[in-house]
Amino acid sequence: MAMARQVAHQPRFNDRAVVYASMFEDSLAPTWTPGDLFRFENGARLVAPYARGYLVEMDTRAIERFAVFVANFGTIRDQVDISRVESVRFFTSKDVLSDRTIEALWEQAPRRENGRAFFASLMPLRDQYAVEHLLQAFAGLRDGTILPPSRQLMLDLAVEAETGGDTALARAVRAISGTDRIGRALRDYRLHQRARTTVIVESPEALQRVAASGAVMRLDPVLPITVADPGEGREPDRPLPANLSGLPIVGVVDGGLNASSYFPAEAWRAPPLVHGPAAEVMHGNRVTSIVVQGHEWNNNLVLPALHCRVGTVPAIAKRGHPGPDQEELIEYLDAVMTAHPETKVWNLSFNQDLACEVDAVSYLGHALSMLARKHGVLLVNSIGNAPGDCAKRPADCEAALTVGGRLHDAAGRPGDSCTVSLSGPGPCGMLKPDISHFSHVRALGGAIISGSSFATALASPLAAHTMDRLREPDPDLVRALLIHTADGEGFDVAKGFGTPDLVTLPWECRPGTVTLQWKASLRDRASYYWELPIPPALLKDGRLRGKGRLTAVLNPHPMVDEFAGPNYFSARLNTAVQYPKGDKFANLLGSMDTDKVPEAIARAVDHKWCTVRNHAKDFSTRGYKVDGNVLRIYARIYTRDHYVYGLSPDEVSPLDAVFVLSLSGSDERDDVYNQLRDQLGSFVETAVVESDIDIDHLGG
Repeated sequence: MAMARQVAHQPRFNDRAVVYASMFEDSLAPTWTPGDLFRFENGARLVAPYARGYLVEMDTRAIERFAVFVANFGTIRDQVDISRVESVRFFTSKDVLSDRTIEALWEQAPRRENGRAFFASLMPLRDQYAVEHLLQAFAGLRDGTILPPSRQLMLDLAVEAETGGDTALARAVRAISGTDRIGRALRDYRLHQRARTTVIVESPEALQRVAASGAVMRLDPVLPITVADPGEGREPDRPLPANLSGLPIVGVVDGGLNASSYFPAEAWRAPPLVHGPAAEVMHGNRVTSIVVQGHEWNNNLVLPALHCRVGTVPAIAKRGHPGPDQEELIEYLDAVMTAHPETKVWNLSFNQDLACEVDAVSYLGHALSMLARKHGVLLVNSIGNAPGDCAKRPADCEAALTVGGRLHDAAGRPGDSCTVSLSGPGPCGMLKPDISHFSHVRALGGAIISGSSFATALASPLAAHTMDRLREPDPDLVRALLIHTADGEGFDVAKGFGTPDLVTLPWECRPGTVTLQWKASLRDRASYYWELPIPPALLKDGRLRGKGRLTAVLNPHPMVDEFAGPNYFSARLNTAVQYPKGDKFANLLGSMDTDKVPEAIARAVDHKWCTVRNHAKDFSTRGYKVDGNVLRIYARIYTRDHYVYGLSPDEVSPLDAVFVLSLSGSDERDDVYNQLRDQLGSFVETAVVESDIDIDHLGG
């Protein structure tokens, strides 16, 4: 009843207020979502996962009735939900500020002509009349409280593109930047009940009004996007190869390029988003030199000879210069990617000076994921550099190949963790970095430089050449191949899954090894199986002996929600390689036991909601007794939080996943490759089993 007494002091939209229901530990699994308690008939509806629970849209006229219902426990199903809810309270301005003071938030925000810049996330609601009421309230803040940022930067960019003859980019920029950002956010919110936008706030008092309006779920200061300190150095005297035509292109999103020795490597150049002295050109030069010919600058390291061309994207400012905000950067990249569809790999050696959150994906990380999925490209981005305790945004981009730093040993091979690069893992169950690479290298200028920026620049050409060699180029498959060929034994918070093999390249098979790769569209709640004959070289005295590695990457879109906090991902993947044991199958690689352990352990230890699966095992010594002549690969996806998307489980569209499987004998001379190729012929058998079949016996 305490909430009923507080209603008069709470922001309301069509008599709807937002409350926060926190759950007891280990009560966040999809099967325990309190949808029976917070339902329309009770005057309440779940809006989004949030922190350790859920945001609930509550009809304030029904609060007393709801309190009586809870006190009387309702049905058995209601009692189960009630028992898992720890507390219910109104969402307040303290939540909007994330427990920061107005004064502290104001001081962190960058100055603009008419105030300071903040990034505002509108409060998600479900009732259509409440949505319209919130839109009116937020639009009303434009009357003396907030202003939209200037569009002059993007308009100047469109003019410059037209002047330079880049009509495709000019059209793309104008199409993206046709409305002011507050107006666009209002339009997006009306369509999707979710929106974020940058606003200019004129005073601390105005900031307090925004926080107290109830129209905003979160406010953050707009932070600069920066690169590592590049130092100083001389121009290189190393000539480029005579003929670069036909080599893959890496889009280098950095401070630009003015080193004339690298102009022959430019496939294209976008009009600059950051101009003149403000642009971090030295860093752009160095990153470009590593992307184009990193192996020649570092011939003392074990690096493959992979030259690349570059597309120059001047978008990053020096420290101390304001540069573009994150929305401007996303708009710009969207336009440049639209204008250059031939470029499939993009190097992003930049970060914000803000650590990734444990239980939420940043706007920049999410927006870059949406760009990557929209344009079908692979982003290769950096984990970030010290100072700091963990990865910096946008290392939380799920669709990117995130790269950490690594030292080299005396022989020039991958060595210990880098002391400059930051560590993971990422938020919401993500295992970041994906891989690591040499981060103390030589580049343009000749001096030794260090940082995850340069590890990223070494990984980009490897990704670009891998993409170039695939019959059907796919960003997730490239990412899977680089993870699959990495040297780690499991995931390490500093090294990721390790450094990709720099001798046998990702598109090649090691001696005594066969590697298969494929892509599949998976329906929710269906079990998928692919059968493979067991190569004779893997059978020794009736036992399966050798090594195996299975890597899979799930594309979770559209089942991701930028407002969902720890439940950013609404889809997950289980996969395993199984061998016949009696009249059943047991797991050789991977596991299906995540549903049989407590939710907290499944998330923290098994990384249940990570979109990457990487299972490896050496079974060459003891082996496994097999009762058949086939292996089978199993895969199944699970989805949750269907209320967020307005779907039932049956309405979830199939989701794509890529798989890479390697099998090798206990001896490199074993001819596993040719044996399996001859056994398979030109196809692999595929089977789908609907989800109502009991699969408990498959756990191992």
